[in-house]
Amino acid sequence: MGYDVYGISPQLNKEHSTRYDEIMKEYGTGDGFLDWQRKIPEEIKEEYYELTDKFNEDNPGVYFRNNVWFWRPLWNFVCNNCEDILDDDDMMGGGTNDGYEISEYKAKLIGKRLSALLADGTVDEADRINTLERARAKSHNDEIKEQQDEIRDEVHKKFGKDVVPANYPAPYYKKWHDLQNKEIWSAHYPFDKENVRNFAKFCLESGGFSIC
Repeated sequence: MGYDVYGISPQLNKEHSTRYDEIMKEYGTGDGFLDWQRKIPEEIKEEYYELTDKFNEDNPGVYFRNNVWFWRPLWNFVCNNCEDILDDDDMMGGGTNDGYEISEYKAKLIGKRLSALLADGTVDEADRINTLERARAKSHNDEIKEQQDEIRDEVHKKFGKDVVPANYPAPYYKKWHDLQNKEIWSAHYPFDKENVRNFAKFCLESGGFSIC
């Protein structure tokens, strides 16, 4: 699961290259995508992706993407530091990928706020704390995994290697899932300074954005 965030009226610093236009004319659908119903040479696909990445790099307000693991701590940070900018609907909408829209006015304020937090060290501190917390959580989860592996080995020895956790006989099923419920999921959600920096640039040049 990922979050594709599109600028509504993005600032364009550079146009697509001539080569991109040539590929679109021959293999595109007319809306900026390749026609996947056609047989497209692999080298054309690779070139298309390279040119698209270059366009997005030159125009940071066009598109921003995070997988769920990166987006949630990023959006939580935005909400916690932009309570005077975002209302409850905005905060909830940003936690979904249903196409919720943030206005240009609010997007610019978010971008400016994040830029200020990058400059004053707030993001550095949040990154440091997140790194420490994830390290502790990972250590805890590693211990849980070791105990689950011991249960798995015992089950496989007694009942065969094809038995999966959902089919563990009692009392192994309960033991395994009790351990599973102790896993600390925050270990999987990194907060990254560069991700904040890229999102700040996107917000400033997006002209408002939709979260899909």
